[in-house]
Amino acid sequence: MSQRTYLFEPLLWKTAARSRTRPLAGLLLFASAGWVLLYAWLGSLLWMGGVAAWQMLHTVLLVASIVLGVAVARGWLSLWRSGRHQRRRWKALSLEQLHALTPSEFEDYVGDRLFNQQGYQVHNMRDTKDGGIDVLVTDRFGQKAVVQCKRYRGTVGASVVRELYGTMIHEEATYAYLVTSGSISEDARRWVMGKPIELIDGLQLVELSKNNGIL
Repeated sequence: MSQRTYLFEPLLWKTAARSRTRPLAGLLLFASAGWVLLYAWLGSLLWMGGVAAWQMLHTVLLVASIVLGVAVARGWLSLWRSGRHQRRRWKALSLEQLHALTPSEFEDYVGDRLFNQQGYQVHNMRDTKDGGIDVLVTDRFGQKAVVQCKRYRGTVGASVVRELYGTMIHEEATYAYLVTSGSISEDARRWVMGKPIELIDGLQLVELSKNNGIL
């Protein structure tokens, strides 16, 4: 099975979430104006001729108005939900500041600084039975990567990355990340060699955070 490697590189398609919503909002405004014009046109025809003068044009305008109205309503609802669930925007933190975070805050930080601001779709899994997944990210091709976050001061060993690898296979994900505020053992680093797993220790996380996930 071929694997797509996720690299922290500034790909052209990766834009901030807020920027992606602007074209959609503009399109919805245009569609809303069109919907209002259709209804106004239909209303003016009925006002002048009455229901008795109903013709094929009236039917076409009515159907078009209903279809466009439903599409516009669903579009605005989707945009509202997107804004409502927009992730917290974190500033880059130092290593000591990372250690001071709660585990949930650390997951949010990793999701935002390393993935959300690079354009990936990010879903925090802490409120679900995640099976070892803290964050699930998806790229524009629909490929998934699982992320496990460890807010440690100590060292992450090989047993943790072995479990992460099993989780990645189980979830049929393309890639896996282990991100920690601590250090990573040499055994763990040797074990992941040749496998689609990226290990990011505390010092790397600080540097990546300063550059929005770009080394």
